[in-house]
Amino acid sequence: MGLVAFLGVETKGADDKEQPFYHQPVMVREVVEQLRCKEGGAFVDLTVGEGGHASKILEASSKVFLIGVDWDEEILERARERLKPFEGRFALVRDNFVNLPTILEDLEIREVDGVLLDLGPSLFHLAQPQRGFSFQQEGPLDMRMDRSRRLKASKIVNTWPLDELKRIIRHYGDERWATKIARAIGERRQRGGIKTTKDLAQLIAEAIPKRYYPERIHPATKTFLALRIAVNEELKNLKDVLERVPFCLRKGGRLGVISFHSLEHRTVKDVLGKLSKDCICPPWFPQCVCGGKRKVMEVITKSPIVPTEEEIRANPRARSAQLRVAERV
Repeated sequence: MGLVAFLGVETKGADDKEQPFYHQPVMVREVVEQLRCKEGGAFVDLTVGEGGHASKILEASSKVFLIGVDWDEEILERARERLKPFEGRFALVRDNFVNLPTILEDLEIREVDGVLLDLGPSLFHLAQPQRGFSFQQEGPLDMRMDRSRRLKASKIVNTWPLDELKRIIRHYGDERWATKIARAIGERRQRGGIKTTKDLAQLIAEAIPKRYYPERIHPATKTFLALRIAVNEELKNLKDVLERVPFCLRKGGRLGVISFHSLEHRTVKDVLGKLSKDCICPPWFPQCVCGGKRKVMEVITKSPIVPTEEEIRANPRARSAQLRVAERV
């Protein structure tokens, strides 16, 4: 599971004044090339984060205007600082990316030339113990990208039915030991529950037999990934936004999606596949019942674009990234 490389990384904290860091975006050159940013136009970075891809898109042409979207106000401030050299050529919006049509309507923009979705988590979040994403640092079981949302990981871990908890861990985390982990969590609930990230990480490590520990990653990695996906409804939001993006693109405009793990890969591939077909009825249906649906996208990347060996050596977290591109027809 590729995204595990992002979890629990050791890096300086966001408040480190000696050497402030920015998240290192992946496949920047490929994104700029595939979205044809050098031609200019209006582009949307729906996961703008700290502005890594956004800054390179703006650098590509003085005729580019960029809308950056993120649902974390704190990280938007970092993007705003990073994008200062391009003042007047970008707008930052705090919102859930599924609201893209409304975001553009509020900005009085009818359609755009390109949309980017980078689904990798930001190191800014992972480096802050109080956000609860990393099992290597003591913090509350939070994991919310948008801290105005009510659902936290602590509620899932300590109150949700164990069968549902097991399903989440198995389905979203691809964790073979989901049953044992859920059972161990249930037993801990009877003794007061689980309060912190380290408490949960230790419990998971104890639930999995040591001889079956995964290579290169902490045994809690997959469960933390599963909880984060559930807290933020990541796969539902991804499917929803992919279905809305085509109707915000001009004809010939492009969508680029960078995904990092198997569930994301599959969701992107499946939705783009449906959007690129004239008929979505199963092949065994005797006749079309979908109303003669017309395709709205053409998939450009028959196989996903992956990082070069050089980029992976410089940024090992890029190794599982896949870029898929589709064009509005």
